Amino acid sequence: MKTNYIKLLLGGCIICLFNTACYKDQGNYQYHEINNVDSITGIDKEYAILFKDTLRISPKLFATQDQGDTGRYTYRWEALVDGGSRVPGDESNVLIGSFRDLAYPVKLRPAGYDCYYRVKDKQTGVEWFHRFHFTVQSTVYQGWVALCDVKGAVRIDMVSRLGEQDRLIRDVMTFTNAGLPARQGAKQLVFEYSNAGRQFYLNTGNGLERFEGENFTWKSTYGIRYEMLAPVDAGFSVDLFYNSPLYLGVDYLIAGKQVFYRNQVMGGKAFGSPVNYVDDEKTPFNPARFVAGGYGSTSQHLLYDRDKRRFVVHDAMFGTKCSSLQDGKLFSYTTGKDLVYMVPTSYGGGDVFAIMKDDAGKYYTYCINVTRGGVKQSYYTEMTDAPELDKATVFAVSNQLGYVFYAVGGRLYEYDIFIHKATLMADFGTEKISVMKAPFFSSYGKEFYTNLTNSLVVGSYDAARPDTENGVIRVYSIPDRNDALKLTWSYQGLGKIVDLVYRER
Repeated sequence: MKTNYIKLLLGGCIICLFNTACYKDQGNYQYHEINNVDSITGIDKEYAILFKDTLRISPKLFATQDQGDTGRYTYRWEALVDGGSRVPGDESNVLIGSFRDLAYPVKLRPAGYDCYYRVKDKQTGVEWFHRFHFTVQSTVYQGWVALCDVKGAVRIDMVSRLGEQDRLIRDVMTFTNAGLPARQGAKQLVFEYSNAGRQFYLNTGNGLERFEGENFTWKSTYGIRYEMLAPVDAGFSVDLFYNSPLYLGVDYLIAGKQVFYRNQVMGGKAFGSPVNYVDDEKTPFNPARFVAGGYGSTSQHLLYDRDKRRFVVHDAMFGTKCSSLQDGKLFSYTTGKDLVYMVPTSYGGGDVFAIMKDDAGKYYTYCINVTRGGVKQSYYTEMTDAPELDKATVFAVSNQLGYVFYAVGGRLYEYDIFIHKATLMADFGTEKISVMKAPFFSSYGKEFYTNLTNSLVVGSYDAARPDTENGVIRVYSIPDRNDALKLTWSYQGLGKIVDLVYRER
């Protein structure tokens, strides 16, 4: 009985509370509108500003009750490094202005910033905000960087992209006061985009060394011998520096008859012992000057054994040596041919294209799919109806369509491996094509970089003109059905181009 009494008492209390909550308020209230900022205009969605220049913005506020009283508000301009540019140590929020108009001498480091303009009514406490984005750029923030040979000396030129404008900086290392000594014998330029940082690697007759990718500065301790676990002499020469474009943080060195690698994601800051050994074989193989990483975040990379004329695979996650490959239905991985060219692509979900030449002088295309699913054979064909292929000095492969491009002097051919036919796409006359690329970018997904990845980039020079200014960069979109290439961008006046990379953001 006592329990039932308690339940009835609690139920009555709840009913009373419910009735009280539902009781109609008979009070007499007067409602009135408060000031409201209907819109904020005069602020663009995007700004590009050079470091140390002044960002100026004069917004317009449209309010319902302020009668033009600008002193009625407080103003805050706040900047936050956007997610794609953030690094450890960045402040969470930076006040860059506290007046109605913004006149900010830019001191923030070069990066992208989300910015908020906050307007607060001091009478009501109500706040409104307007969001926009701005990018702080150095003069060398983004753009094409060309390794040039000027009378045998190394010079680095840059077509710097400032907003929608392009600016040519000849001898960018002098421009930035980098401190790089004179170098001879230009070989290779690589932009290493990895989790560990953004660096350029410069390969010349004086050796391999790096310089900073942010401000193009150099130090005497940036030589490659400072990045080797085992001591090497000052004259250590590198034939190829390979930075995996699809597996960030993995680098390979081919130096003579040795192959070194490091995996910075796994904590390998330096290059360890040579890995050009296959399975349990005791003798190292002589590597061809190519490495081709796989697609889809796989750590497997193809190399080529020149002694036994075979493809081998190295796993950058665990491999202290290479592994042989079991023959497939299309071809034997022991080809009996010489490797002419090899490159990774996104075509076919991750096909590595290899151009081979047999002892009879015939050329072949091998397509090997390298993904997380392993190493598989995709396609194999002899390259027939390909004029001047035996004279080709430069190659590239379309990521989107799988066309093979090759160049002879100033003539550019597109070879369709499926219909076995080459088409002359361009003839630059006295110019010589020195480099071609269908580049990969870590920023793939952004429209600009997606378009570049699906394009063909051609660097050339005219030997009839001074090599201080005879270089040209051209970017072509690649139509299907072997239609003519379409020029989308070009720039001339660079030095004699040896290699090309893009400093991406």
